[in-house]
Amino acid sequence: MSDLPYTMKPSADVLEITACTILILVSFVGNTCLFYSTRKCITRRLQTSFLLIFSLIFVHLIKNLVVNIMKIIYSSGFMLDSAGCKVLHFTAALTTSLAIWFLSHFALLFHCKLYQVVHPLSELPNLDCQKHSLKVVSALWVAGVAVYIPVLIYTRKVEYLNVGNDTDTLSTNRIYTDCLTDFGNRQIEFYYGKIFLALIDILPLAILVFVCFCMSFLLWERKTMTYGDIWIGEDDSEIEIFRGAKYSILLMLLITPLWISHFILVYFLKDLAVYVFIPAALTALSSGFSALSPFLLMLVNYKVKLVSSCGAKEKISTLQPANVVLSPYT
Repeated sequence: MSDLPYTMKPSADVLEITACTILILVSFVGNTCLFYSTRKCITRRLQTSFLLIFSLIFVHLIKNLVVNIMKIIYSSGFMLDSAGCKVLHFTAALTTSLAIWFLSHFALLFHCKLYQVVHPLSELPNLDCQKHSLKVVSALWVAGVAVYIPVLIYTRKVEYLNVGNDTDTLSTNRIYTDCLTDFGNRQIEFYYGKIFLALIDILPLAILVFVCFCMSFLLWERKTMTYGDIWIGEDDSEIEIFRGAKYSILLMLLITPLWISHFILVYFLKDLAVYVFIPAALTALSSGFSALSPFLLMLVNYKVKLVSSCGAKEKISTLQPANVVLSPYT
């Protein structure tokens, strides 16, 4: 049984390298296409907060091009020093929290717009959700960096004095056990490292779930509305709001199980360290959202039916087929 970790280690490293490589490729392609499509749609003056989308793209690319590449380097046999451990832990934690915060803000933005569509006010609302987007996104960036500065300072590489079976049994998870964050104080470790760092992700996730539940109710309410059998069309801005609300719900259903599963595995990491697939599973759970979400976000600003580009609608709208059924109030 003493030879088991040595026989498992190469397989664990290969699995993690494979998972990281796939996630990097998928994320790079998805986020590049999302950036191109979003930048191309700016001229249409759609309602989506483009700064928020670009921030999500930047966070996703950092997650994969920094964290996962460092994991590939480590799994290939190159050791990380204390500086490398600091960058790894700080970047991984920061990008995870920012992705949750930005997505929560994204859902709040579309909930605000959807509520105004479903329940239009007689007067223009005083609060413009889009107007404050720059301030909110900038504040989230500053808050994220400020929150994780202690992680950057107190993370270090563990130096083992004795090499034996105790360290070999954790060889499949070396990167998660060699790079540790030690605050040097039990109270700080408990209140900041355990409770605070967990709450800054759990609370936005709870808000995200609640907001998406409210949007589901608003979408259902919109669907069941009647207007006295009067045909009422939808303009581009309303179509985008409905689409953004629906895909916000899908993004919530994607990120919430991934984060919860990753949190549970990390919490029980010491008990699961002997399993060969744990490093690859942790990588897939932590980076799965940054790889898959861009493909859903692209559908917010793109027509799923016939229109495949932002500028195509203006060209198509000038040509009306003979069999098109127009509104009786056209």
